[in-house]
Amino acid sequence: MSEPQSYSRLQIALHWLIAVLIVVAWFTGEGAGEAMKVVEKGGVAGFVPHVALGLSILALVVIRILVRLSRGAPAAPGAPGSLGVKAADWGHRLIYLLMVAVPLGGASVFFLGLEVGEVHALAANVLMLVVLGHAGLALYHQYVLKDGLLRRMMKAE
Repeated sequence: MSEPQSYSRLQIALHWLIAVLIVVAWFTGEGAGEAMKVVEKGGVAGFVPHVALGLSILALVVIRILVRLSRGAPAAPGAPGSLGVKAADWGHRLIYLLMVAVPLGGASVFFLGLEVGEVHALAANVLMLVVLGHAGLALYHQYVLKDGLLRRMMKAE
């Protein structure tokens, strides 16, 4: 499959929707912790926004992966095989891995009662740091290197 020159409208929409949901889920994590305390005491937790966000993120990420596998993605800027291109590739792989693993870890805690809450919280913090680094590098490309990288995720061509 040849590499597309830009992202599709669907890829762009999924990217930004998932990004917003990750940030909101990160800020609502304490609510899930409080709900788990109720469950641990034998009660029933009502609607937990953090859990709903996590499940939504997981579903959207699965769709995003399927779209990426079927459509592909534009090549990273730089010489193919260069350190920067390899770093971008592995950075994206890490983000995708965490976007799947963090919600699955949370679901394991909330629905299966597995005691992996601390690992889930740590992985969520790592995801947030990696995503912030990703955003910072995108801004660096756009405004320092001026290579138009950020534009690819703003408008489908």
